[in-house]
Amino acid sequence: MSWATNRTSGNWCAPCSRPPTDRSSSCARAPPACSSLRARSSVGPLRWIGSSVQSTFGSSGPRVIERVESLLTAPAPSAACGIALKLLDAASAARARLTDPSDAEALHDFRVAMRRLRSTLRAYQPQLAGLVPAKLRRRLRELARATGEARDVEVQIAWLERRRRELPPGRRAGVPWLMARLTQRRERAYQDIRERIAPKFDRLARRLRRALESPPAPDATLPPSLAALIAELLLDQGSDLERRLALIRSAGNHVEAHAARIRVKRARYLLEPVVREASPAGPVLRRLKHVQELLGDLHDLHVVIARLGDAAAEAAAERTRRLHELAVGGARATAARGPKPATSGLLALARVARATQERLFRRLVSRGLARAVPAELAALAAELRPPAGPAVTPVAEWPSRAPARPPRPLPARYRHRAGA
Repeated sequence: MSWATNRTSGNWCAPCSRPPTDRSSSCARAPPACSSLRARSSVGPLRWIGSSVQSTFGSSGPRVIERVESLLTAPAPSAACGIALKLLDAASAARARLTDPSDAEALHDFRVAMRRLRSTLRAYQPQLAGLVPAKLRRRLRELARATGEARDVEVQIAWLERRRRELPPGRRAGVPWLMARLTQRRERAYQDIRERIAPKFDRLARRLRRALESPPAPDATLPPSLAALIAELLLDQGSDLERRLALIRSAGNHVEAHAARIRVKRARYLLEPVVREASPAGPVLRRLKHVQELLGDLHDLHVVIARLGDAAAEAAAERTRRLHELAVGGARATAARGPKPATSGLLALARVARATQERLFRRLVSRGLARAVPAELAALAAELRPPAGPAVTPVAEWPSRAPARPPRPLPARYRHRAGA
């Protein structure tokens, strides 16, 4: 018995034939087993469960075996919908954990899931343009950026807690004051996320889910596979990343380093959903993660140094203001509660941050970690690109008319006349 393949949904099904019209069969009115163009257009986004599913049309009908299609060989639009839906599920699950004050990783997971979802929608925008409008993508971008304040404060608090132990006790003046201010900012940022951003995300998630679960528009041409699309995107991202990395010449090129980090992150998010099927992507993905961490640490240190500079100026101003109140208030002036503002500890931490930044930059440059990434992306793209079909020798066209024959030589009896 021969089998036909549905190239859109990835299901293996029996040849075109209706099941028996026995009244006892529950599928007596079922359509033909193989789908037409109209039936294919109603197929929703693919879902991969990692196993084969067997189904029957009843006791006497032919058996239909459905095989879950490989993610890399699936059509790019359906595969992109499936990846985006999975990331949306992860973001919704992390959002539900935001109400638990004891869950310290909820905000981090929520932000990462939103970043991955946003990056996926951006990468596959041409394939999802008919499903996800630009307005929904802009709202997702705004919500992701709104959580950046909480993330930056978390990074600064974690860095201060690690590094302040490196300072002698007599040189930590001002650090408790800054920690108290950052803790207050973090609580306000958390409250804003729970009360304002989370409800907006809930509404956006419902609209995104409806859009991604809607059937794709019918396409008369066979869409490219996800592997072919990823290969094309990796080539573009590798070339762009190579240009960005060439602009990083010192630890002070923080803008260029941040732009390169974004390109590395996009390539990483592109490969993560397919790393189990594409084994060559594993080492490349680990390299991308390492480079992203180094570039991310450089960016975070730049933010910390700027924050320490602002804090030193604020501490000096507040300390001067307190001294002024004591000078003009006399006995009525009361000492302020809480940690006292000071600058010596903040300036000492700024020097530590700067030295760490230089050390990370030398590590990034000396080992050539980042320089090898564009070439690795290009090599991986060549492996992911589907092989070209066999060369077909073109068939010569029949001439419109027979070619002209060469002129025959004149008979001997006419040659003397022609010569005359």
